Amino acid sequence: YLGVAIGPDGLLYCVDTEGRLSILNRQGRVIRSFVVNGAANLALSRTGNIIISGYRNRYISIYTPTGELVRQITKEHGQLCGPIGLAVNKEGHIFVGERRGNCVSVFTEEGTFLYSFGHRGKAEGEFNDPARIHITPDDLVYVTDTGND
Repeated sequence: YLGVAIGPDGLLYCVDTEGRLSILNRQGRVIRSFVVNGAANLALSRTGNIIISGYRNRYISIYTPTGELVRQITKEHGQLCGPIGLAVNKEGHIFVGERRGNCVSVFTEEGTFLYSFGHRGKAEGEFNDPARIHITPDDLVYVTDTGND
């Protein structure tokens, strides 16, 4: 699996290399499955929707738990550059690691672009392939930057 998340109801959400999103119960049985476009990672929104990033896509997609596409999100004045890392903070803001853009962009679940941080480089606050993001319960943001030491 490329991306895995556990929902507040204890269900396991997984996206695989074939672009299939599966939802499993606590016994490990698939209770729902559907195909999502170009999936590479996933996160769960505060409203219960499923957020999907795809490195080859230039947007992120938001689906309902039943597989209906709610919206696709890009930057206000352009497309996302290799979106892959995903995380959601306490306020419900979506953090997107852009591998080719070497930054992290932040959106509301409704799709409003809020801000970006970081740029290409090796110093503090600079990225070279920000592939994964984790946000702690205290809203500290950790970025796995695979191109830097």
